[in-house]
Amino acid sequence: MNLQMNTQNLGCLFEKLNDVTVLSQKQNYQKYRLPLQSGAGHVKRICLRDGMEINWFDANFDEPVALDIDVQYPHLEIAYTLEGQAYWEAAGEPRSYDLSAGVSTFSYIRDKNLHAEFSPSERMSHMELRIDIRQLNELLPELSGISNKAFFCRQLAASPHVSRIVEEMKQCPYTGTLQKLYLEGKAFELLVYHLDGVQKEEEQSRSASKLKVHDIRCLHQAKEILSGTWKEPPSLLELARMIGLNDYKLKLGFKELFGTTVFGYVRGLRMNEAHKILEQGKVNVSEAASMVGYNNLSHFAKLFRKTYGYNPSEVQKSYDSYSR
Repeated sequence: MNLQMNTQNLGCLFEKLNDVTVLSQKQNYQKYRLPLQSGAGHVKRICLRDGMEINWFDANFDEPVALDIDVQYPHLEIAYTLEGQAYWEAAGEPRSYDLSAGVSTFSYIRDKNLHAEFSPSERMSHMELRIDIRQLNELLPELSGISNKAFFCRQLAASPHVSRIVEEMKQCPYTGTLQKLYLEGKAFELLVYHLDGVQKEEEQSRSASKLKVHDIRCLHQAKEILSGTWKEPPSLLELARMIGLNDYKLKLGFKELFGTTVFGYVRGLRMNEAHKILEQGKVNVSEAASMVGYNNLSHFAKLFRKTYGYNPSEVQKSYDSYSR
């Protein structure tokens, strides 16, 4: 199945897609059924202000679905995938981007054609904060570093801060005007976090220029090793021997290059995996803790609460409520 459209503003996504069915509609809120030939899906659209909205997508595809969108206006987007797998690419750009659980995508697109493909036999649960820059001129100074080109994309994986904000948005306890105000505040918090990350990445890039090329290569190797061994990671000394650096240079260089410590990076990977496991609703907190390498339940709960700001038991409750 292939869906195609041209968009000149945020509303075109819904106005130009054939056979979209409005399931419910209130002030600033609409729920649509997606036009899938095989499978089922819906999207909740919440308009926060002119030029800013949140879309919650939830779908099950029984066959591959391809989507081609020609974006003909300055479009800023923060996306977060809760469940599922897909990929997308922009015309003329050298690489494609994955959408998978726990990955947040910060992108700016202007006069570009996008192509996305979604995997069949897999649930896709996905959030998008979509912004038409023409409607929010106050953002232009902060976007000067990325809006001077037609395309920019930066992805974050396993970010506890982003996951916490999205969870709070999903659990919004308000309705009506209060809901709108609450979600708008969270949307700007998410935007500030990503813009700050872009600035820090530029600073880290300048700092990295002070490190030797060999050291940078070794530190990236260390990060790859930890990404594959986070459940039972090597000790600091073992990791240093594996990459050919001493432990002192490993500790300082890792923090300087990636903005977190070796142990902080591993903890973030574990917490993100635990969050994804709990969201699926198939295991209890104790089982999830064990699956990510924690035998002490109270220690796991403390770290989880420190990372996300709420108890792990709340994740399942939130997921059940959202599913309904």
